[in-house]
Amino acid sequence: MFSDIKSIAGSAVTQSLYQCAIARYPNEACGFIVQTSGEKYRFVEARNVSEDPANEFVMHHEDVIAAEDEGEVVAIWHSHTDRPPVASDADRAGCEATELPWLILSVTKNLNPEIDAEFRLSEMEVITPNGFEMPYTGRPYVFGIFDCWMLCRDYLKREFNIEINANAHLHIPSWYLGDDDILDLNYRNENLVRLAHGEEPQKGDIFFIQYGKMPDHCAVYVGDNRILHHQIDRLSSHATYGGMYQKNTTHHLRHRTLLTGKEKCLN
Repeated sequence: MFSDIKSIAGSAVTQSLYQCAIARYPNEACGFIVQTSGEKYRFVEARNVSEDPANEFVMHHEDVIAAEDEGEVVAIWHSHTDRPPVASDADRAGCEATELPWLILSVTKNLNPEIDAEFRLSEMEVITPNGFEMPYTGRPYVFGIFDCWMLCRDYLKREFNIEINANAHLHIPSWYLGDDDILDLNYRNENLVRLAHGEEPQKGDIFFIQYGKMPDHCAVYVGDNRILHHQIDRLSSHATYGGMYQKNTTHHLRHRTLLTGKEKCLN
């Protein structure tokens, strides 16, 4: 499949990608390559709802669902604006998380008066999953790729080979300002079990923490009274599990496969 995607990067399909990228400049454009019935490839655009759309992209969750309904998503594409189409760590991590090839193109404002064009366009860069792993700490905050939920997800996968979903419905900018308690509504779908208050934490437990009107942050327990977490606009880091973190914890969760049988469970 990956070789097919590389051939797409030189096909007529890319003309739609370039046109879309120019139209969305100076923001990043993004979307999918979908294979429909008859083995034809289609370009699909997704709305970029990132709070910093000139430097990163977050696909609207409704557009993700719509693309999957059209056919098989075989690649993800996005543009870089005024910088080379070189994959960032966030791009590489996103490629691994989706297990799909990523196509990256660059749109740069032309400042050379001798060139009769408004923009300069790069060739398409293609990256494929290759086992890239970002360290737990020191990650830049990129909503939907490097954030609190994805850090917990990566930790459970690497340390225990436990798969939990990326949960695209969580990746709605400022979802925590809405009316739906999304974290509480969805943790059961991930085989996470809520433990009674006062249960001794063990490595791999997840805490939901509330700063606003509902739980809006999560952290994973790594032992020795320490957690890993990733706050908005900060680097991911360790912290002591105490003080405001412990005080504001609303949920103490453990994956069903890690239960010892001695816990008092609430669900």
